[in-house]
Amino acid sequence: MNAAQQHMLDLYRAAQLDQPAPPAPGTGDVEAYRSFRTWRAFQGVVDERLAARRARRADLLRLLLLRSSRRPSAPRPAVVRPSAVRSYPAQDRTRRVPDACGRTAEC
Repeated sequence: MNAAQQHMLDLYRAAQLDQPAPPAPGTGDVEAYRSFRTWRAFQGVVDERLAARRARRADLLRLLLLRSSRRPSAPRPAVVRPSAVRSYPAQDRTRRVPDACGRTAEC
């Protein structure tokens, strides 16, 4: 049973018992995500190890970005890309394309 079917069953039961209808599935997802994000930010402030780890990662990323920006860039070889639209043999009316049995198809 999926969430929609369970919700319909809950609606039916609520109607039979004269109770208010339950909320639809997924209505509190955005609020739950925001509260989890806020909680993680709070934990990052409270937990010193997590804050130190984030600071080390930021320093390492900054160091790597500085190194990559200092390197002289080597000339890149020209990339030859095939055309976006491939020609299909059946589109060429001058060519005969064999079908699955090996016979030539008539246009």
